[in-house]
Amino acid sequence: MKTFIMDRYSSPVSYFWGAICTLIGAFSLNEIAIIIGIILSVATFFINWAYRRRDFQHKKKLREEYYAKYKKDNDDSDL
Repeated sequence: MKTFIMDRYSSPVSYFWGAICTLIGAFSLNEIAIIIGIILSVATFFINWAYRRRDFQHKKKLREEYYAKYKKDNDDSDL
């Protein structure tokens, strides 16, 4: 009974890895390097975008806190 369960999972996995190896074998070393370079460039873009966005949000929060305190201090004046 256990062998039937293993066969159900092992066949699709072996077909998947066979297809992956076939695709990799179809490319030359230069084409693989180009594909990896493109993937890494896109990943770098999104990582930089995420960190810049987080930095912007942090600075915006600090700016809002500063102006809220500044406005509160000016409201206390007798003018």
